[in-house]
Amino acid sequence: MSSDASIVTSLRGPIPAAHTPMDALGAIRPDVIPSYADHLRRTGATAVYVCGSTGESLALSVEERKTLLEAWMAAAGDDLVVIAHVGANCLPDAVELAAHADAVGAPIVSAMNPTFGRSRSVGDLVAWHAGLAEAAGERPYLIYEISAFGGVSFPASEVVRTAVGRVPGFAGLKFTSGDLMQLQLAIELGETHGLSMFFGSDEHLLAGLALGCRSAIGSTYGYAPGPAQAVFEAFGRGDLEAARTAQRTIVRLVAPLLSHGVLRTGKALLEEVGVPIGPPRGPERGLDAAERRSVLDALASLGIAGLDAGGGSC
Repeated sequence: MSSDASIVTSLRGPIPAAHTPMDALGAIRPDVIPSYADHLRRTGATAVYVCGSTGESLALSVEERKTLLEAWMAAAGDDLVVIAHVGANCLPDAVELAAHADAVGAPIVSAMNPTFGRSRSVGDLVAWHAGLAEAAGERPYLIYEISAFGGVSFPASEVVRTAVGRVPGFAGLKFTSGDLMQLQLAIELGETHGLSMFFGSDEHLLAGLALGCRSAIGSTYGYAPGPAQAVFEAFGRGDLEAARTAQRTIVRLVAPLLSHGVLRTGKALLEEVGVPIGPPRGPERGLDAAERRSVLDALASLGIAGLDAGGGSC
């Protein structure tokens, strides 16, 4: 059964992409999710993107992903909108995950493009998404374009244009790419067809807002939402100088993530702000003590709540 598409257009501001809680051996820990959800509420989140790239989705089994989504749905209550990522390289797995998202009542469903077995035409790619959207009960559906994972085989605006009227419940894109020309063309189509474009590059957030995005989904918003919230607030009141200042704080936050690895460093920072998220699943490993100190020292001067004590405290 489809849900109200207005839930997508109503979303504003930075939306955290959730990390997956794991123990030291790499087993998932759904028991952490209720306190994780409370942390997101306390820091101002109104929605959460579950089991995407930040959530290590392609390293998880179907059953693990079902368990995690069920835990998030139970913890979300009425004040945290869950966006369920169901993309997978194995089409039957993705269909199963989409049907499960519908069964547990996920308000919004999303899927990245497969990273293996690339489409030969934009129509083939859109047909793949249409099958998932149908399995998801025609709930509001976001196509997730992420260039770091192989990206879209075709310009994002072509995907949007082709998806309109063909993907049941199509509601827009999660756009994680540096191709701002395509973002502008996609936004223009979105304005025509009532679609939403969620910007996915934290370090370029202000550019996305200036070009017309009204919300964003990113990993740093789960453990350091303050600078992004400041960008949104300053941009909203027309104070570009303040928005640029806040954006530069995000850039300085992201720099050590890129140096040490975005996933592993992000999980370490989430632990610093009180969520026992654990390490990433192997073969990637968590930060060692020296790496953690180095990252925290680099962030200490930024004034980000929970990350301003430096590495000497760990």
